[in-house]
Amino acid sequence: GMPPRPTMSRRTSESKRCVLLLLLLRQAAGQRRARWRQMRETVTSRSESHTAAVLAGDASVAGGCPCSDSALCQPLPAPAVARREIFGFVGGDGSQVDLSRVTTVAWAEPDNYALLCRAHASGTRVILSAPRPEHVLTPNASARAEWVASTVAAVVASHHDGVVFDWEAPCPVDSSLQHWYAVLVAETRDALRRLHGGYQVSTCVAWSPDDVDDRGYDIHAFALASDLLYVMDYDTRSQVVDACIAAANAPIGGTVRGIGRYLDLGVAPSQLVLGVPWYGYRYPCLGGTAAAARFCPIAEVPFRGANCSDAAGSEVGYDEILRRLGGANATTPRRWDANQGAPYFNTLEPARGARAAERRAESRAGAGPG
Repeated sequence: GMPPRPTMSRRTSESKRCVLLLLLLRQAAGQRRARWRQMRETVTSRSESHTAAVLAGDASVAGGCPCSDSALCQPLPAPAVARREIFGFVGGDGSQVDLSRVTTVAWAEPDNYALLCRAHASGTRVILSAPRPEHVLTPNASARAEWVASTVAAVVASHHDGVVFDWEAPCPVDSSLQHWYAVLVAETRDALRRLHGGYQVSTCVAWSPDDVDDRGYDIHAFALASDLLYVMDYDTRSQVVDACIAAANAPIGGTVRGIGRYLDLGVAPSQLVLGVPWYGYRYPCLGGTAAAARFCPIAEVPFRGANCSDAAGSEVGYDEILRRLGGANATTPRRWDANQGAPYFNTLEPARGARAAERRAESRAGAGPG
Protein backbone atom coordinates (compact mmCIF):
# COMPACT_ATOMS: atom_id res chain seq x y z
CA GLY A 1 0.00 0.00 0.00
CA MET A 2 0.88 3.64 -0.20
CA PRO A 3 2.85 5.53 2.42
CA PRO A 4 0.40 7.19 4.83
CA ARG A 5 -0.91 10.54 3.75
CA PRO A 6 -1.63 13.38 6.20
CA THR A 7 -5.06 13.30 7.79
CA MET A 8 -7.26 16.13 8.97
CA SER A 9 -7.46 17.07 12.60
CA ARG A 10 -10.89 16.70 14.16
CA ARG A 11 -12.90 19.75 15.18
CA THR A 12 -14.17 19.85 18.73
CA SER A 13 -17.45 21.15 20.24
CA GLU A 14 -20.73 19.77 21.53
CA SER A 15 -22.99 19.85 18.46
CA LYS A 16 -24.04 17.19 15.98
CA ARG A 17 -22.10 16.62 12.82
CA CYS A 18 -23.74 16.14 9.47
CA VAL A 19 -22.20 13.27 7.58
CA LEU A 20 -22.54 12.48 3.89
CA LEU A 21 -21.82 8.88 3.05
CA LEU A 22 -20.98 7.96 -0.50
CA LEU A 23 -21.43 4.27 -1.22
CA LEU A 24 -19.59 2.70 -4.11
CA LEU A 25 -20.75 -0.87 -4.41
CA ARG A 26 -18.93 -3.48 -6.51
CA GLN A 27 -19.29 -7.22 -6.99
CA ALA A 28 -15.72 -8.05 -6.07
CA ALA A 29 -13.87 -9.19 -3.02
CA GLY A 30 -11.32 -7.03 -1.25
CA GLN A 31 -10.16 -5.71 2.07
CA ARG A 32 -9.58 -2.27 3.46
CA ARG A 33 -6.34 -0.71 2.26
CA ALA A 34 -5.18 0.09 5.78
CA ARG A 35 -5.64 -3.53 6.76
CA TRP A 36 -3.80 -4.63 3.63
CA ARG A 37 -0.89 -2.32 4.42
CA GLN A 38 -0.64 -3.60 7.98
CA MET A 39 -0.90 -7.19 6.82
CA ARG A 40 1.77 -6.70 4.13
CA GLU A 41 4.14 -5.13 6.66
CA THR A 42 3.58 -8.06 9.02
CA VAL A 43 3.99 -10.59 6.23
CA THR A 44 7.16 -8.92 4.95
CA SER A 45 8.67 -9.00 8.43
CA ARG A 46 7.73 -12.65 8.86
CA SER A 47 9.02 -13.47 5.37
CA GLU A 48 12.40 -12.00 6.23
CA SER A 49 12.56 -14.01 9.47
CA HIS A 50 11.41 -17.09 7.61
CA THR A 51 14.03 -16.61 4.90
CA ALA A 52 16.78 -16.23 7.49
CA ALA A 53 15.63 -19.40 9.22
CA VAL A 54 15.63 -21.32 5.94
CA LEU A 55 19.13 -20.19 5.08
CA ALA A 56 20.26 -21.13 8.58
CA GLY A 57 18.72 -24.57 8.21
CA ASP A 58 16.08 -24.19 10.91
CA ALA A 59 14.24 -27.52 10.84
CA SER A 60 11.12 -26.03 12.43
CA VAL A 61 10.69 -23.85 9.34
CA ALA A 62 12.24 -25.90 6.58
CA GLY A 63 10.99 -29.21 7.88
CA GLY A 64 8.33 -31.62 6.67
CA CYS A 65 4.87 -31.02 5.30
CA PRO A 66 2.49 -29.43 7.83
CA CYS A 67 -0.60 -30.71 5.97
CA SER A 68 -2.32 -34.01 6.70
CA ASP A 69 -1.69 -35.03 3.08
CA SER A 70 1.86 -34.49 1.86
CA ALA A 71 0.55 -33.89 -1.66
CA LEU A 72 -0.88 -30.59 -0.41
CA CYS A 73 2.65 -29.31 0.17
CA GLN A 74 3.47 -29.47 -3.52
CA PRO A 75 3.21 -26.27 -5.60
CA LEU A 76 0.15 -26.23 -7.82
CA PRO A 77 0.77 -27.46 -11.35
CA ALA A 78 1.39 -25.29 -14.40
CA PRO A 79 0.19 -23.08 -15.91
CA ALA A 80 1.08 -20.41 -13.34
CA VAL A 81 -1.92 -18.27 -14.31
CA ALA A 82 -5.51 -19.48 -14.37
CA ARG A 83 -7.71 -18.79 -17.38
CA ARG A 84 -9.56 -16.30 -15.20
CA GLU A 85 -7.67 -15.16 -12.13
CA ILE A 86 -9.60 -14.32 -8.95
CA PHE A 87 -7.28 -12.85 -6.32
CA GLY A 88 -8.36 -13.05 -2.69
CA PHE A 89 -7.04 -11.54 0.51
CA VAL A 90 -7.86 -14.17 3.07
CA GLY A 91 -7.01 -14.30 6.76
CA GLY A 92 -7.37 -17.00 9.37
CA ASP A 93 -7.55 -20.57 8.17
CA GLY A 94 -9.68 -19.67 5.14
CA SER A 95 -12.72 -21.53 6.42
CA GLN A 96 -14.98 -18.48 6.02
CA VAL A 97 -14.17 -18.16 2.31
CA ASP A 98 -15.26 -20.37 -0.58
CA LEU A 99 -11.72 -21.02 -1.79
CA SER A 100 -13.02 -22.93 -4.79
CA ARG A 101 -13.97 -19.53 -6.22
CA VAL A 102 -10.51 -18.02 -5.62
CA THR A 103 -7.53 -18.85 -7.80
CA THR A 104 -4.81 -17.07 -5.80
CA VAL A 105 -4.51 -15.97 -2.18
CA ALA A 106 -2.10 -13.03 -2.10
CA TRP A 107 0.04 -11.62 0.70
CA ALA A 108 -0.28 -14.79 2.71
CA GLU A 109 1.46 -15.10 6.04
CA PRO A 110 4.34 -17.54 5.55
CA ASP A 111 3.52 -19.56 8.66
CA ASN A 112 -0.24 -19.78 8.14
CA TYR A 113 -0.20 -23.44 7.21
CA ALA A 114 -3.88 -23.99 8.03
CA LEU A 115 -4.74 -21.60 5.19
CA LEU A 116 -2.10 -23.09 2.91
CA CYS A 117 -3.37 -26.66 3.33
CA ARG A 118 -7.01 -25.66 2.94
CA ALA A 119 -6.28 -23.56 -0.15
CA HIS A 120 -4.20 -26.25 -1.84
CA ALA A 121 -6.97 -28.76 -1.18
CA SER A 122 -9.26 -26.42 -3.16
CA GLY A 123 -6.75 -25.97 -5.97
CA THR A 124 -5.97 -22.39 -4.92
CA ARG A 125 -2.49 -20.88 -5.05
CA VAL A 126 -1.05 -19.12 -2.00
CA ILE A 127 1.67 -16.57 -2.66
CA LEU A 128 4.00 -14.65 -0.38
CA SER A 129 4.94 -10.99 -0.30
CA ALA A 130 8.34 -10.29 -1.86
CA PRO A 131 10.45 -9.22 1.17
CA ARG A 132 11.52 -5.58 0.70
CA PRO A 133 12.73 -5.63 -2.91
CA GLU A 134 13.61 -1.92 -2.65
CA HIS A 135 16.75 -2.97 -0.78
CA VAL A 136 18.27 -4.54 -3.91
CA LEU A 137 17.26 -2.25 -6.78
CA THR A 138 20.86 -2.14 -7.88
CA PRO A 139 23.17 -3.06 -10.77
CA ASN A 140 25.02 -5.26 -8.26
CA ALA A 141 24.19 -8.67 -9.71
CA SER A 142 25.57 -10.51 -6.69
CA ALA A 143 23.29 -8.62 -4.29
CA ARG A 144 20.27 -9.34 -6.47
CA ALA A 145 21.23 -13.00 -6.82
CA GLU A 146 21.49 -13.36 -3.05
CA TRP A 147 18.06 -11.77 -2.57
CA VAL A 148 16.52 -13.98 -5.27
CA ALA A 149 18.07 -17.11 -3.79
CA SER A 150 16.77 -16.35 -0.30
CA THR A 151 13.29 -15.48 -1.59
CA VAL A 152 13.09 -18.67 -3.65
CA ALA A 153 14.32 -20.70 -0.68
CA ALA A 154 11.54 -19.24 1.48
CA VAL A 155 8.87 -20.05 -1.12
CA VAL A 156 10.07 -23.63 -1.54
CA ALA A 157 10.58 -24.37 2.15
CA SER A 158 7.17 -22.97 3.14
CA HIS A 159 5.38 -24.86 0.32
CA HIS A 160 3.93 -21.70 -1.26
CA ASP A 161 3.26 -20.96 -4.92
CA GLY A 162 5.13 -17.77 -5.72
CA VAL A 163 5.49 -14.13 -4.73
CA VAL A 164 3.79 -10.77 -5.27
CA PHE A 165 5.90 -7.61 -5.66
CA ASP A 166 4.50 -4.37 -4.27
CA TRP A 167 6.84 -1.38 -4.58
CA GLU A 168 5.04 1.97 -4.71
CA ALA A 169 7.69 4.62 -4.13
CA PRO A 170 7.77 7.79 -6.27
CA CYS A 171 10.05 7.24 -9.23
CA PRO A 172 10.92 9.56 -12.16
CA VAL A 173 10.32 8.20 -15.63
CA ASP A 174 14.03 7.97 -16.39
CA SER A 175 15.10 6.54 -13.02
CA SER A 176 17.32 3.46 -13.10
CA LEU A 177 15.51 2.11 -10.01
CA GLN A 178 12.52 0.94 -12.00
CA HIS A 179 14.82 -0.80 -14.49
CA TRP A 180 16.49 -2.78 -11.72
CA TYR A 181 13.08 -3.47 -10.18
CA ALA A 182 11.92 -5.06 -13.45
CA VAL A 183 15.19 -7.01 -13.64
CA LEU A 184 14.72 -8.27 -10.07
CA VAL A 185 11.14 -9.38 -10.79
CA ALA A 186 12.26 -11.20 -13.94
CA GLU A 187 15.19 -12.87 -12.19
CA THR A 188 12.89 -14.07 -9.40
CA ARG A 189 10.38 -15.49 -11.85
CA ASP A 190 13.12 -17.20 -13.88
CA ALA A 191 14.59 -18.77 -10.75
CA LEU A 192 11.23 -20.07 -9.59
CA ARG A 193 10.29 -21.40 -13.02
CA ARG A 194 13.51 -23.35 -13.27
CA LEU A 195 12.26 -25.28 -10.24
CA HIS A 196 8.58 -25.64 -11.18
CA GLY A 197 6.36 -24.33 -13.97
CA GLY A 198 3.48 -23.57 -11.63
CA TYR A 199 5.17 -20.86 -9.55
CA GLN A 200 3.50 -17.47 -10.04
CA VAL A 201 5.02 -13.96 -9.87
CA SER A 202 2.79 -10.87 -9.91
CA THR A 203 3.53 -7.15 -9.64
CA CYS A 204 1.28 -4.45 -8.17
CA VAL A 205 0.74 -1.29 -10.21
CA ALA A 206 -1.34 1.87 -9.81
CA TRP A 207 -4.89 2.28 -11.11
CA SER A 208 -3.46 4.03 -14.17
CA PRO A 209 -0.01 3.79 -15.77
CA ASP A 210 0.13 7.59 -16.26
CA ASP A 211 2.53 8.68 -13.51
CA VAL A 212 -0.01 8.32 -10.69
CA ASP A 213 1.39 9.67 -7.40
CA ASP A 214 4.69 10.43 -9.15
CA ARG A 215 5.21 6.76 -10.05
CA GLY A 216 6.54 7.05 -13.60
CA TYR A 217 7.04 3.31 -13.94
CA ASP A 218 8.03 1.40 -17.04
CA ILE A 219 4.84 -0.64 -17.23
CA HIS A 220 5.93 -2.48 -20.36
CA ALA A 221 9.05 -3.74 -18.57
CA PHE A 222 7.02 -4.74 -15.51
CA ALA A 223 4.58 -6.67 -17.67
CA LEU A 224 7.36 -8.53 -19.47
CA ALA A 225 8.94 -9.49 -16.13
CA SER A 226 5.70 -10.68 -14.46
CA ASP A 227 3.00 -13.25 -14.94
CA LEU A 228 0.34 -10.77 -13.82
CA LEU A 229 -0.07 -7.06 -13.11
CA TYR A 230 -2.33 -6.39 -10.13
CA VAL A 231 -4.02 -3.04 -10.83
CA MET A 232 -4.74 -1.34 -7.50
CA ASP A 233 -7.97 0.43 -8.42
CA TYR A 234 -8.65 2.02 -5.06
CA ASP A 235 -7.83 5.34 -3.42
CA THR A 236 -7.81 6.79 -6.91
CA ARG A 237 -8.54 10.29 -5.58
CA SER A 238 -5.09 10.56 -4.05
CA GLN A 239 -4.36 13.48 -6.38
CA VAL A 240 -7.49 15.54 -7.07
CA VAL A 241 -7.03 17.92 -9.99
CA ASP A 242 -10.67 18.94 -10.45
CA ALA A 243 -13.17 20.23 -7.86
CA CYS A 244 -11.99 19.66 -4.27
CA ILE A 245 -15.12 17.83 -3.13
CA ALA A 246 -15.83 14.47 -1.54
CA ALA A 247 -15.93 11.70 -4.09
CA ALA A 248 -16.01 7.96 -4.56
CA ASN A 249 -13.09 5.78 -3.55
CA ALA A 250 -12.60 4.91 -7.22
CA PRO A 251 -15.05 6.57 -9.64
CA ILE A 252 -16.01 4.35 -12.55
CA GLY A 253 -14.64 6.77 -15.13
CA GLY A 254 -11.14 6.44 -13.70
CA THR A 255 -11.41 2.65 -13.71
CA VAL A 256 -12.38 2.57 -17.37
CA ARG A 257 -9.67 5.02 -18.35
CA GLY A 258 -6.98 3.33 -16.24
CA ILE A 259 -7.56 -0.14 -17.66
CA GLY A 260 -7.84 1.34 -21.14
CA ARG A 261 -4.45 2.98 -20.77
CA TYR A 262 -2.84 -0.33 -19.79
CA LEU A 263 -4.32 -1.87 -22.91
CA ASP A 264 -3.06 1.09 -24.96
CA LEU A 265 0.46 0.26 -23.76
CA GLY A 266 0.11 -3.26 -25.10
CA VAL A 267 -0.51 -5.13 -21.85
CA ALA A 268 -2.64 -8.17 -22.60
CA PRO A 269 -6.08 -8.23 -20.91
CA SER A 270 -5.30 -11.74 -19.65
CA GLN A 271 -2.36 -10.31 -17.70
CA LEU A 272 -4.40 -7.74 -15.76
CA VAL A 273 -6.10 -8.38 -12.42
CA LEU A 274 -8.35 -5.50 -11.34
CA GLY A 275 -8.04 -5.00 -7.59
CA VAL A 276 -11.07 -3.40 -5.93
CA PRO A 277 -11.77 -2.49 -2.29
CA TRP A 278 -14.68 -2.99 0.02
CA TYR A 279 -14.20 0.10 2.12
CA GLY A 280 -15.08 3.75 1.89
CA TYR A 281 -14.16 7.27 2.91
CA ARG A 282 -15.56 9.63 5.51
CA TYR A 283 -15.10 13.26 4.45
CA PRO A 284 -15.62 16.26 6.76
CA CYS A 285 -17.28 18.94 4.63
CA LEU A 286 -16.56 22.61 4.94
CA GLY A 287 -18.73 24.69 7.26
CA GLY A 288 -22.16 25.64 6.00
CA THR A 289 -22.80 22.41 4.08
CA ALA A 290 -26.43 21.34 4.47
CA ALA A 291 -27.36 17.98 5.96
CA ALA A 292 -28.93 16.82 2.69
CA ALA A 293 -26.35 18.49 0.42
CA ARG A 294 -25.59 16.93 -2.94
CA PHE A 295 -21.97 18.13 -2.93
CA CYS A 296 -19.47 18.21 -0.08
CA PRO A 297 -16.59 20.71 -0.33
CA ILE A 298 -13.59 19.43 1.59
CA ALA A 299 -10.41 20.95 2.99
CA GLU A 300 -7.37 21.03 0.74
CA VAL A 301 -4.90 18.39 1.97
CA PRO A 302 -2.01 18.14 -0.49
CA PHE A 303 -0.34 14.94 -1.63
CA ARG A 304 2.63 14.58 -4.00
CA GLY A 305 2.10 17.82 -5.89
CA ALA A 306 -1.71 17.98 -5.82
CA ASN A 307 -3.41 20.55 -3.56
CA CYS A 308 -6.41 18.29 -2.88
CA SER A 309 -6.51 14.59 -2.05
CA ASP A 310 -8.53 11.86 -0.39
CA ALA A 311 -6.29 12.40 2.65
CA ALA A 312 -8.98 14.87 3.73
CA GLY A 313 -11.09 11.82 4.56
CA SER A 314 -10.63 8.64 6.53
CA GLU A 315 -11.25 5.02 5.60
CA VAL A 316 -14.38 3.21 6.74
CA GLY A 317 -15.24 -0.47 6.37
CA TYR A 318 -18.17 -1.71 4.35
CA ASP A 319 -19.88 -3.23 7.37
CA GLU A 320 -19.75 0.08 9.23
CA ILE A 321 -21.20 1.94 6.25
CA LEU A 322 -24.12 -0.49 6.08
CA ARG A 323 -24.69 -0.06 9.80
CA ARG A 324 -24.87 3.71 9.43
CA LEU A 325 -27.07 3.51 6.36
CA GLY A 326 -29.66 1.69 8.42
CA GLY A 327 -29.12 3.79 11.53
CA ALA A 328 -31.28 6.47 13.10
CA ASN A 329 -28.81 9.23 12.18
CA ALA A 330 -29.23 8.85 8.42
CA THR A 331 -30.71 12.07 6.99
CA THR A 332 -31.22 10.86 3.43
CA PRO A 333 -32.06 7.55 1.80
CA ARG A 334 -29.51 5.90 -0.41
CA ARG A 335 -28.95 8.07 -3.48
CA TRP A 336 -27.27 7.45 -6.82
CA ASP A 337 -24.43 9.45 -8.34
CA ALA A 338 -24.61 8.70 -12.06
CA ASN A 339 -21.36 10.51 -12.82
CA GLN A 340 -19.33 8.33 -10.47
CA GLY A 341 -21.44 5.21 -10.84
CA ALA A 342 -22.05 5.09 -7.10
CA PRO A 343 -24.78 5.33 -4.46
CA TYR A 344 -24.36 7.60 -1.43
CA PHE A 345 -26.29 8.84 1.59
CA ASN A 346 -26.02 11.43 4.37
CA THR A 347 -26.11 11.10 8.14
CA LEU A 348 -25.84 13.28 11.23
CA GLU A 349 -23.27 12.10 13.74
CA PRO A 350 -22.63 13.21 17.31
CA ALA A 351 -19.36 15.12 17.39
CA ARG A 352 -17.46 17.75 19.27
CA GLY A 353 -17.26 20.71 17.02
CA ALA A 354 -19.12 23.21 14.96
CA ARG A 355 -21.78 21.81 12.69
CA ALA A 356 -20.01 20.29 9.74
CA ALA A 357 -20.95 17.91 6.99
CA GLU A 358 -19.08 14.78 6.17
CA ARG A 359 -19.21 12.26 3.43
CA ARG A 360 -18.30 8.63 3.64
CA ALA A 361 -17.27 6.72 0.53
CA GLU A 362 -17.52 2.97 0.21
CA SER A 363 -15.90 0.97 -2.52
CA ARG A 364 -17.46 0.51 -5.92
CA ALA A 365 -16.74 -2.57 -7.89
CA GLY A 366 -15.46 -3.24 -11.34
CA ALA A 367 -14.46 -5.71 -13.96
CA GLY A 368 -11.76 -7.99 -12.64
CA PRO A 369 -11.70 -9.26 -9.13
CA GLY A 370 -8.82 -8.97 -6.75
